[in-house]
Amino acid sequence: MTGISNIIDIINAKTAEKEKEIISEAERHKKIKLEEATRRADEKASDITKKAELDTKSELSKYTASAKLKSKYRMLETKDVLINEVLTTVEKQMESIIGKAEYKKVLSRLIVDGCKTLSEDKLELIFPKGHASYVDIAEIEKVIAKEIGKKTKLTISKETKRSKGGVIIRTLDNRRWVDNTFEARLERFGNTVRDTISKILFESRE
Repeated sequence: MTGISNIIDIINAKTAEKEKEIISEAERHKKIKLEEATRRADEKASDITKKAELDTKSELSKYTASAKLKSKYRMLETKDVLINEVLTTVEKQMESIIGKAEYKKVLSRLIVDGCKTLSEDKLELIFPKGHASYVDIAEIEKVIAKEIGKKTKLTISKETKRSKGGVIIRTLDNRRWVDNTFEARLERFGNTVRDTISKILFESRE
């Protein structure tokens, strides 16, 4: 029996040793797998975090650009409104001088400038209805003669021009003319006027 007992003990010892080896190997394998899983999880988490950061930066950049663009458009719209308000005020002021001494001077200057541009011996003037009475033709002819060095005969046309103020100066054959009505001049010099107003209103603030 003793021999058999010893054999059993040996077998048991071997079995226990083998179990320990198996358990140890399993523990080692489990540890490796856990470490690998943890590493992959960390990498995945890092990738997700980086992607989230990039997405956030991208969205923030888009939002910032959009906000700046909207702000710029609002500023331009506001400027345009202010410029138009000034232009409206200018138009009202121009209308307010009709019939006054100041208007007579303005009208005379517009006629002289038109005559200098056309540089003809005979020219015709077309006024808004009732405005011809605001000028002294003989006096204007003297000014023109002095400024361009030759006499110019002016006649008042029976035609009238639908306009708030100003005058049209044209040749007798109606081939050439200068439209110096208020509306035409505002349209002609509109961009220059708007630029000037814009500089006065905003240049010092930008």
